[in-house]
Amino acid sequence: MIKERISFLREELNKFSYNYYVLDNPLISDFEYDNLYKELEELEKNNPEFITPDSPTQRVGGISSGFKEVKHKYRLYSLDNTYNYDELKKWYERITKEFGDNVELVCELKIDGLAIALTYHNGYFVKGATRGNGIIGEEITQNLKTIKAIPLKLFAPADVEVRGEIYMPKTSFEKLNEENLIAGEKPFANPRNAAAGSLRQLDSSITAKRDLSMFTYTPIIENAPKQPKTHWEGIQYLKELGFKINPNIRLVKNIEGAIEFCKEWETKRFELNYATDGVVIKVNRFDYQNELGYTSRAPKWATAFKFPPEEISTELKDIELGIGKTGAVTPVAVLEPVNLAGSIVSRASLHNFDEIKRLDVRIGDRVLIKKAAEIIPKVIKVCDSAEHENIPVYSVRTDCPSCGERLKEIDGEVNLYCLNPKCPAVLKAKLEYWVSKEAMDIDSVGPSVISKLYDLGLVKEPVDFYKLTIDDFLKLDLVKEKSATNMYNAIQESKQKPLSRFITALSIRNVGKETAEMLTGELPTLSDFKNARIEQLISIDGIGDKTAKNIYEFFHNEENLEILKEFEEFGFKYDSASTVERTNELSGKTFVLTGTLQSMTRDEAGDKIKLRGGKTSSSVSKKTSFVIAGENPGSKLDKAQDLGVIILSEDEFLSMIGEK
Repeated sequence: MIKERISFLREELNKFSYNYYVLDNPLISDFEYDNLYKELEELEKNNPEFITPDSPTQRVGGISSGFKEVKHKYRLYSLDNTYNYDELKKWYERITKEFGDNVELVCELKIDGLAIALTYHNGYFVKGATRGNGIIGEEITQNLKTIKAIPLKLFAPADVEVRGEIYMPKTSFEKLNEENLIAGEKPFANPRNAAAGSLRQLDSSITAKRDLSMFTYTPIIENAPKQPKTHWEGIQYLKELGFKINPNIRLVKNIEGAIEFCKEWETKRFELNYATDGVVIKVNRFDYQNELGYTSRAPKWATAFKFPPEEISTELKDIELGIGKTGAVTPVAVLEPVNLAGSIVSRASLHNFDEIKRLDVRIGDRVLIKKAAEIIPKVIKVCDSAEHENIPVYSVRTDCPSCGERLKEIDGEVNLYCLNPKCPAVLKAKLEYWVSKEAMDIDSVGPSVISKLYDLGLVKEPVDFYKLTIDDFLKLDLVKEKSATNMYNAIQESKQKPLSRFITALSIRNVGKETAEMLTGELPTLSDFKNARIEQLISIDGIGDKTAKNIYEFFHNEENLEILKEFEEFGFKYDSASTVERTNELSGKTFVLTGTLQSMTRDEAGDKIKLRGGKTSSSVSKKTSFVIAGENPGSKLDKAQDLGVIILSEDEFLSMIGEK
C-alpha cells in the first residue's frame, strides 16, 4: 500500500511539474503541490527502499567536491554567424546547389544562455554536462536535476542525447540582483552570467534556489519508439517525450521565410522574458544534414543570424561631466530613458568636447544612440529637425563640477582636466579604479560601497582601504556581518596581487595594465621604480617620453612616497624576493586564453605565465604555442584547432606550471 501511494504521488507531482514548468499551465495551486510533496518526502524518508531516481525529492541538491571532466559522446559544434541577409542568402544558395530549390529550413530563437548536453537511458536522466570546449565538458548532473524544466523521466523509454540552453528569466535576474545588492554582494552583469554562475555552484542546493529554466533544441535519438526523419519532427518528438521546447520556432519553405522570421523577431524579442541575440537556421531534413556535414568547427547545414546592434532616437535632456582617475573630464549625455537592445538606457557617452562640436550636439536635441559592441550606449548623430537651429550651441564648462577648480588643457590631448589632487570626484574615481578588475580586482567592494565609505570619511586614498575594520563596514546601511567580513577579507587578500597590478592601480597617467606589465618585466621591485632614471624608463620597449616622465615624477613626489611607505607598513612586500621571483620555464612560449576558467581569472592565469617568462596574446596565430581553453570558449579555440596549436585544459595548464 505504501509503495503504491509513493508511486502515485511521484507520478502526480511529476505531471504537475511538467504542466507548470514546461507547458506553463498549472493544474493545482502551490499550496496543494507543497502538501503532496511533503507527504511524498515523509513517506520516502520512512521507506527509503522505495525512492527512485525520477522522484521529485531527488531534485534537492547536495555539496560536491568539484566537477569532473567528461568527453562528449557527440561533439557540440559552434555555429557560423552572420549579421547580413545577403550572406544568409549565399549560405542558402550553396545548399540549393546540392539539393535544388526550396530546401525546407527550421528557424529557432538563439537563446543567450549556457549550452548543455543531457543523456537519457531507457527514459531516465543519467548525465548532464556543460559544453566546455565542445569535445570535453564538465559533469553537472546533480545541479541540472534541480532545474524543474529538465525531466527526470521521459514519457517513453527512449535512449536520447539532447542539447539545450540553460537560461535565467529576466524577471528572476532582476530579483536576484536586488537581493545581492541588499546583501552587499556584487550584482551579476547579465542573465547569462547569472545562469552560468548559478549552474556551477558546488553546493547544488544553491542552484535549486535560483530560478533557472531550459529550452531543448537538438535531439540525437539512439533508441526510441519513434525515429524522426527531420529536425522539425525531432523537435515535436522531444515535446512528446516531455522536454520544454521554445514555442517560437517555425518551419519555412525557403530562405525568404527564414529572413521574414528574423525580421519579425528583431524588435519583438524585447517582449520576451529571456535574452535572445539572434536566430538559428537549420536545414530540416536529417539526410541532407548528413550529406552536408561539418567544417572543423561548425555544421554546414546550420547558421546563426545575429541581430544587429539596435539604434534608437531619444531626447538629450542634459550633458553632465564625469571626472576620471587622472582628472580627465568626460561629457555624458543624460537622455530621456529609452529601451535599447533589451535594457533601459538613460545615459550615453559623448567621449570628449571635440566630439560634441563635431556632432553639434545641443541640450534639447533629439539624438540617435546605439550600443558600441552591444554594450556601451553612445550618441552617434543628431536627428534632423527644424528645432535644432533654435537651440543654443553647447557651451563648454570651464570649472570642475566637483571642486570648482578651473579646468585645464594638456598639450596633445583632447580632454580637459581637473588637476586638483584633492578633487572629490578624482579621489572617488581612483578608489573605484583601485578595486576594479583591471587593477587590484577586489570584486566585493563596488562603487556604492566606496561612495558611502568616502562620505563617512573612512576612505579618501586607496591606502585607507587597508585601515578598515569589519566594524567600519557594519556602519554602512544594509551591510550585514557576512558581507562586511567578505569585503574585509577581499581587501586583505589583495595584498598578495603581483607588482604589475599594484603599479596599474596607482593610476599613474598613461600607465594602464599592459604598460604596467611591460614595466615590471624590466623593473621587478618597487625599489627599481623609485630608482629608475627617465633614460632607463625610455629604453624599455613600449615606453615613450611622456609616460617615462609621468612615472619618474610619480615616484619622486614626496607625498606619493609617503603613501607607498604606508602600503609597505600594511603588508605590501614588493621588494621581497618571494613576491617577485621569476623563472624562465615558459620563456619563448606564447599563450592565448579563451573561455571561462574556474580556479582563476584569465588575468590571473596571464600573471602566472608572465611570472615564468612566457607571453600572452589576444589572438591565435601560427606563432601561438598553446591555447588554454576554459568553459564556453570562443572562435579562438576553433582557429587553434585549424592551425594545429596545442590546446590545454585548465588542469593541464596548472600541471604544466606545477600548481595542480
